[in-house]
Amino acid sequence: MVAADVPAAFRPYLQLPADIEPSGPPEPDSGAVLVTGATGFLGSALVSEVLARWPGRTVYCIVRPGTGGADERLRRALIEAELWDESWRDRLRAVGGELCEPGAGLAPPDAARLRDEVSLMLHSGAFVNLAFPFEQVRAANVGGTVEMLRMAVTGRPKRICHISTLSTIDINARDGEWLPDPAPLGAFEAMTTGYTKSKWIAERLVEEAARRGVDVRTVRMGALAGHSRTGVSNPNDYAWLVVCACLELGAVPLMRAPTSWLPVDLIAQACLLLAGLPGEGYRPYQILPPGQVTYTDVFSWLRRAGYRLPTMAFPAWRERLRQYADRGSRAVQAIASVIPQGGLPGEAQVNLHSPETAEILAQHGMTPPRLTEPMFQTFLRTGYRRNELPAPTTEGFR
Repeated sequence: MVAADVPAAFRPYLQLPADIEPSGPPEPDSGAVLVTGATGFLGSALVSEVLARWPGRTVYCIVRPGTGGADERLRRALIEAELWDESWRDRLRAVGGELCEPGAGLAPPDAARLRDEVSLMLHSGAFVNLAFPFEQVRAANVGGTVEMLRMAVTGRPKRICHISTLSTIDINARDGEWLPDPAPLGAFEAMTTGYTKSKWIAERLVEEAARRGVDVRTVRMGALAGHSRTGVSNPNDYAWLVVCACLELGAVPLMRAPTSWLPVDLIAQACLLLAGLPGEGYRPYQILPPGQVTYTDVFSWLRRAGYRLPTMAFPAWRERLRQYADRGSRAVQAIASVIPQGGLPGEAQVNLHSPETAEILAQHGMTPPRLTEPMFQTFLRTGYRRNELPAPTTEGFR
């Protein structure tokens, strides 16, 4: 698979190895479930939802070993996300590995166990850093996807659900506010970060695997908001960092950009539903809210929660942010390091809808995910309890 519109330096990574061929139709409901990226924000939510939704199934997770080993690192991640349940201990099993290594860095006994027992794979593992060049994320994001596709066709046949990003699509393919579902991939030259380049290539590899007959699904998603039940937010999410920075600065910028922010547990539930659907042929699904909230909405919710936040013109707010950067929190420093002069990334985006995936979710009993003010209040209460946010000026949510 060679794309003429991809620079020659990247074309070798578009070659799916010849040994990735289907070995037979999988029975995705019959065996164990494998989750990659399980110590990450989305991965933790996926693990929690799988264990709660399918109480009879064992869940394996490929985890980089840390202090105390892979099992302890996975347990600590779930505790930090406030998702750990002691009753899961017998069904949740971590295996040490590295997606960026050949064979995912698995020891032979672990690799054999996964090949023979797993029937459904949820591949959410990725190296997410928008500042890193392609060379630093390629091994995990491209090589890791190849290794998971290889595992899907080795031993027991498996279905694999590949978690991707809306950043790979052609935003110009929209018709007003309606986005084709699925939307075509954007031009490779439009992928401006190493991360988006790597996810674009990974999608092309998954598509090629599907053409060969591998049972694959792709789910594209946008920004991940906090967990609607626990209220725990992603400390590395851009929009949450903006909220934290605004509270620290005591002001918000004048900005009306929409955001694709969706609660992480609702995204995880949608992934499980879509991964389990029968169907012939390959198609990506894309999860967008049925009516996006804007930053103006979020700032209004903050005020109603008890924070006094005057609105500043964007240049003045950005200057205040710059002045705070040297002595501010991690959130202020992170936002100050990437914010452009003209506005927040995505400010020019239109309010996009992806109705076909939403309709599929609705047909199978799931309300399409959306972020509401009560959910956001839960994020604020939890952020305050965890000392991630300052106290509101008035009583607010306390």
